[in-house]
Amino acid sequence: MENLVIQVAAAINTRTLYPASHPRVVNAVEQMNAALRRVLEENESESVTFLIVDDDLVAEERVLRKMNLSQMQFIEMLKRCGIERLTLAAGLPSQEAHQFIDALAAGTIPESSPHIVIGRVQTVDKPKVEEHELTIEKLEEVRESFANFRKERRLPLAQMDELVWGFIDAITRTTRAVLPLSRLREHDEYTFIHSVNVSVLVLAQARSFGIRGATLHAFGMAGLLHDVGKLMVPLEVLNKPGKLEGEQWALMQGHAEKGAWFLSEQEQATPLSIVVAYEHHLRYDGKPSYPVPKTTRIPNLVSRMTSIADTYDAMSTVRPYQAPLGKASALELLQKRAETFYDPLLVANFKQLIQHAT
Repeated sequence: MENLVIQVAAAINTRTLYPASHPRVVNAVEQMNAALRRVLEENESESVTFLIVDDDLVAEERVLRKMNLSQMQFIEMLKRCGIERLTLAAGLPSQEAHQFIDALAAGTIPESSPHIVIGRVQTVDKPKVEEHELTIEKLEEVRESFANFRKERRLPLAQMDELVWGFIDAITRTTRAVLPLSRLREHDEYTFIHSVNVSVLVLAQARSFGIRGATLHAFGMAGLLHDVGKLMVPLEVLNKPGKLEGEQWALMQGHAEKGAWFLSEQEQATPLSIVVAYEHHLRYDGKPSYPVPKTTRIPNLVSRMTSIADTYDAMSTVRPYQAPLGKASALELLQKRAETFYDPLLVANFKQLIQHAT
């Protein structure tokens, strides 16, 4: 049963990256159908039904407890489309399966069909939990610290901690998968704006995999602090129009290591934030990038999420020295670099999030 969930999620992700006729998509749908046939044969059943109950996945009255990222992503994919009950029946034809996968990959609600039935589940409302209000005052306090960092060499990590909780609550309350960021662009400090945007985009990615609570908060803090090293790069280098070369490029490349060293000296900084500051420019395929570690390494999950958010925001928003390329162009770049610079599973998931939010 767990493998069937993984194969459905894999088919959706593959379809997000490639056209419907691509061999990888065709193979992914075939793998999904094969997994469905195995489940039905093992259970001696004509159909299998999945229920989404809060954050749990129930398959044929059994809660699937040992969840990996693909399975948690499957839950969030269905929830984004308002699907709480999914039944897959024996004899599912390829065309019908493709239509179902096409719809979910595009972030639209698929229609029920002869072999795929979609519905909702009625559950008891959860008690209201304490909210952390996201205010302009909190943003302004952290923004001023970013602006003064070059003189004071300190950041208010306690206030930043509270700010990330505010981001989490704001994302939770919004009807979109990604929090609209227009109101956060009132300030002229690009590094601050970019860090806020990356934090929110990392939080949105992590939530889409079912990550919650303190772990989710740690992801958001790592995203917010990923570029702290750029506050140590000279402004004439940071804001220079055109391509950086020679010593200036070396200074820019050094921001990852400088940021990691700075955070390692802060008592309140988490190990995850230090690692992400160091790794967020490393390639997914392990090929040379910067910084250059002593041994080849694949960046951790949060670093891979941050790398995608970092590139997307940098390409799709106004920067001091270039006009934005637009969301479509930014997504196209991410897609072209999937499997080399970026984790293809995370790129597919990110594309779904952006499509659902716009």
